[in-house]
Amino acid sequence: MERRGAGELPEAGSLEYIIEKDISPDTIDQVYAIAGDYTRDVFSENFPDDMRIDMRFQRAVLLKDGPEVISCIIFTCLDGSAHITLMATRRDCAGKGYGKLLMRRFEEHITDLGLNSIELFTYSPQSKPAYTATVGFYESVGFKIVKECKDLWEQGTTTLKMRKSW
Repeated sequence: MERRGAGELPEAGSLEYIIEKDISPDTIDQVYAIAGDYTRDVFSENFPDDMRIDMRFQRAVLLKDGPEVISCIIFTCLDGSAHITLMATRRDCAGKGYGKLLMRRFEEHITDLGLNSIELFTYSPQSKPAYTATVGFYESVGFKIVKECKDLWEQGTTTLKMRKSW
């Protein structure tokens, strides 16, 4: 685990930026709870359980306030690019800029690893209107839609592949 002090995040106050190469059980539990909170209107019912398993094989970048995860990115590397499998901010902290702050720090981390792109998949808002804000967020931080995939996760839906490169 790599800790970077709050001094590096003056706009984030007491928050810490943390990288976990081996995601701790406590982080897994907190991310599971965050994903579970979004299940009723965003994620599929099985998503939190699937993420609990997947996180054992991935990395996490976190914004934490003391022991509490405020915002997280769970990722792996695939084909020379970082691949986000989950990005989420606690509901009570949403809309306050934590996601953008974390994404900026994540991009710095990825660059330090020698990578110059980030990819992710998300539902199209036309398939699932709850994803309008998700796609809007990613576009606001520089991601572009590079591909549409039909029936990838669910029959009758469109999934978007998004990428940001530098």
